[in-house]
Order: sequence, then structure tokens, then C-alpha cells
Amino acid sequence: MWKWVGLMMVTMVAAVTLGCSQQPSGPQVVIEDKVYTVTPASVTVKAGILTGEVKEMKVTERVEKGSGTVVSPAKLTGTLKLTNSSKDQVVRLITGKILYIDTQGQPIKVSEAQTEPTIKFATYGAETLDPG
Repeated sequence: MWKWVGLMMVTMVAAVTLGCSQQPSGPQVVIEDKVYTVTPASVTVKAGILTGEVKEMKVTERVEKGSGTVVSPAKLTGTLKLTNSSKDQVVRLITGKILYIDTQGQPIKVSEAQTEPTIKFATYGAETLDPG
């Protein structure tokens, strides 16, 4: 009887050792970010009583190192800081839309396959500034 128990234990240990070992996988794919600078690096903007600056602009594309295969298409990012230039009017930002314009101020048409750009508003806190 003890021979069977010993044989079963050896068989179980061999099965766990051989069956659960990880097989070497193929070569690891390395993804790198290609960052392109934007010229000019910052742009001053004005819309009504709002003035601001777009800065830290860059284009980032994710590619597979070695083959150069594009993993994620190029994406433009930047920071827009707005300031209320009015001394007697209050501004409340609810939503925004980004339009691309050329050096002459004319709108640039974008590809239909391109997704709408997103705007994330950062606030100073959850407090409301409404008087009522």
C-alpha cells in the first residue's frame, strides 16, 4: 500500500512540475512612443472676453520598435490655459470645441475617420460661484 502512495506522490510531483511549467513564448514586442515637437511651441488665443495660451503641444505616435509598425496613430496633445480678461463679467465654462485653423485663420478640414478632439476642464474645486 505504501508503495502505491509513494508512486502516486512521485507521479503527482512530476505532473505538476512538467505540466505547470511555463513554456518560453515568442519574442517580446517593444512599443515605443515617438514624440514630435510642434512649431510654434505655444500659441496665444482670444475668444471674446477669454484670453489664453496653448502650450506644451506635441504629437505622440506609438510604434513597434524594430519593425516600425504603427500601434497607435499620431495624437496631438497640449494644455490650454484660459483667463477671463473682463473686469466686470463672469465666465462659466460648460463645454468647448476645438477647431483647427491654418496660418491665415481659415478652418482646416479633417478626415471623416478622425474622432472629435476632447477637452477636459480642470477646476479649482467643487464650489459654485453662482450668487443664488
